[in-house]
Amino acid sequence: MDWKKYFKLLPPILIFIVIMFLFIPYHQLLFGSLIIIFFWILYYIWVAVDRERNEKSE
Repeated sequence: MDWKKYFKLLPPILIFIVIMFLFIPYHQLLFGSLIIIFFWILYYIWVAVDRERNEKSE
């Protein structure tokens, strides 16, 4: 796990999750929890692109 990327993405996502859960109506909270899935997708894309760049530079 690439901790630097993880901790760069985590604070803005957590703030966004809290804001979403405060302002989204209760019956639409499922859409708010999709943010967590978006976080992991974004993280893994970032790690994959970074690995690909490192392999090309070698």
